[in-house]
Amino acid sequence: MLALPKLSIVITVTDASHRVASVIDEASRALNHATLLDFIVVDDATDDTTQRELAALADADERVRLYRQPTAMGTDAALWQAAELALGEWIVTLDAYGRDDPHGVPEMLCDAQQYGLTLVEGIPLAPRCRWKRTACRIARSVGIELTDSIKCGLRLVRKDALSALPPIERLHRFLPLLIRRGGGRIGTYRVNPRHAIEAPGMTLRQWLLRTLGDIRDWLGMYWLSRRWRPRRTLDRGRSRALAR
Repeated sequence: MLALPKLSIVITVTDASHRVASVIDEASRALNHATLLDFIVVDDATDDTTQRELAALADADERVRLYRQPTAMGTDAALWQAAELALGEWIVTLDAYGRDDPHGVPEMLCDAQQYGLTLVEGIPLAPRCRWKRTACRIARSVGIELTDSIKCGLRLVRKDALSALPPIERLHRFLPLLIRRGGGRIGTYRVNPRHAIEAPGMTLRQWLLRTLGDIRDWLGMYWLSRRWRPRRTLDRGRSRALAR
């Protein structure tokens, strides 16, 4: 098997029911051909017991770096912070509960390098759910990520593209829109679905409030994306011409 480029694995821990040790072990075996492999474990202000467990894990493995957020800020802040801490050329996000299969990362990398993609998202959809794939494709074209795609935490994104994005709330939901606005190309990869922890049911009031909040975020992000321009560095030749 050909050597993989430098990879940084980002795992965000929000509570004590994580499986970070098994996630790291599985990813290490699946990506053992990587030129460089480091793990960034973001502790989202968990309790002291979880903090001690993660600190012991980082002490036992030199590839694991632990970053603790002072207050609970969620996956969005962790994803943006990972761009500053990552050593690899590509950033891979994995779920802390072991719901993502890292064995699909090499194929995602092959697709990214072959087609010049900036972001490859794992989509856990059944092969026969055509209407779901169509709905997700239409929604993604305007920057909306539906619930079925959010359940999967597996993503592959270039570090330079991620670090150029603004630190905004719900960044993980609007990655396709912002990267596309910045000139990047988006791809999807169907992953092996695993058993997920079912969230408690919502009441009608909670569902309405969540839907209204999502609509507000979608409209605001669409407005921002139409006016946001990514930073572009000038090459040396052009900078000298401008200096004259």
